[in-house]
Amino acid sequence: MNPTATANQASPRDYARAGRLGLGTPQANPTVEAEIRRLLPFDVDYVTLRLTSPSPDPTTRLKAYLTDLAMHAKQFAGMKIDAFLFACTATSYLLDAATQERAIADAEAVLGAPVITAPAALIAQLQAVGAQRIALVSPYPAPIMTAAVRWWGAQGFEVVRQGGVDIHSDDTVHIYGLQSADAWAALRQMDIGNADAVLLSGTGMPSLPLIDRASAHFGVPVISSNLALAREGLKRFGLTPTQHNRS
Repeated sequence: MNPTATANQASPRDYARAGRLGLGTPQANPTVEAEIRRLLPFDVDYVTLRLTSPSPDPTTRLKAYLTDLAMHAKQFAGMKIDAFLFACTATSYLLDAATQERAIADAEAVLGAPVITAPAALIAQLQAVGAQRIALVSPYPAPIMTAAVRWWGAQGFEVVRQGGVDIHSDDTVHIYGLQSADAWAALRQMDIGNADAVLLSGTGMPSLPLIDRASAHFGVPVISSNLALAREGLKRFGLTPTQHNRS
């Protein structure tokens, strides 16, 4: 027996000692990695996969991010990850359930790890706080917002209020120019009615700096897609995010 090999097998990783997450982010999204980096403890690392599509149509692009995930995941070439965070929320709103389930299963077979989508993470977080009535806030164009409201209703949640952050375009790529101040400007004027929680849907609009302030303002939990993904990913390691209001 090679004593050096035995010692190496017994040694912990130099990096990612607590775990390694795969992260899939839309091709032009500058926000996912920035927020996830601020949420993960030091000994949890992530490796990023850029989700790409050549289509100029935003709906086609968003769908392709998941339906083509198994193909994109081959770039990891067998790298060991503990879970994969699919950081695109609108995709689930636009795909039928059967297509989504098939795409996730195909990707998991390639990755050798579970895939956690942003909406699945949001559902888990809403259930954790006992929220059934939600106020939905997003920077989506109207057709995607309509699909989002319909999707949340189909999951058993009641969307009692909805609010938008205007991107002045029908192309979701313009979301990536927003800042948390844009979201706060919309939130502070919003009446959330009898909502149990406020859901900030979408991974491209920065939100971490405003979550604590917005939660205090409304008196109910405020949950974003990226925060929910980090929480659900870290559950795999028995960990919780670092302080999430750091900008």
